[in-house]
Amino acid sequence: MRVRDALEQLDQIHEHLTKTEVYRGFRVRGVAVVGVVGLVAATVQQPVPGPDPLTGFVAYWVVVACVCGLLGFAAAGHAYFVREDEYARRRTRRVLAQFLPSVLAGGLVTAAAVRSSGVLVGYLPGLWAVVFGLGMISARPYLPKGVGLVGLGYVTIGGALLARAAADREPDLSGWSVGGVFGAGHLLTAFVLWCDRTRDTDG
Repeated sequence: MRVRDALEQLDQIHEHLTKTEVYRGFRVRGVAVVGVVGLVAATVQQPVPGPDPLTGFVAYWVVVACVCGLLGFAAAGHAYFVREDEYARRRTRRVLAQFLPSVLAGGLVTAAAVRSSGVLVGYLPGLWAVVFGLGMISARPYLPKGVGLVGLGYVTIGGALLARAAADREPDLSGWSVGGVFGAGHLLTAFVLWCDRTRDTDG
């Protein structure tokens, strides 16, 4: 019994340390590159030819999101499988567990919008921003403090995009409503991560 109690206490200590220690798996350079990719994707987006431009718009940004996801999580994934010990891996899993529900929710919302014959596509930029921002806020206890403010910014801008979509008769397929928002948001997140690392180095 004493061994079991000791192991349970050790798990509780690890749990407490995981909650109080800032997660460092996201690299400043990787997050900044994702932001640049988002801005470039918004700049080069062209009207999608064919009878269904709404589906083309969604497909374009889903592909961009997948590429950005790979870029953003590449460093964290490499650290998880190569450098981290079991304690660090537990922290990584906890951060991902906080954030992944928002990714799944975004996927479900996207699928529902596509199946709606394009009626809801105009709402997707706002919904994507809100869902992503909520994911950042959810993971906030394990990340630098400023990340929560960035998440709140996503939610606020997403709300404004939703209000505009409700007022417009035709859906807005501007790339800046997606790439501009997420590009600027990731660059700001990279700045927050950089400031946090600089402060720790100076301290």
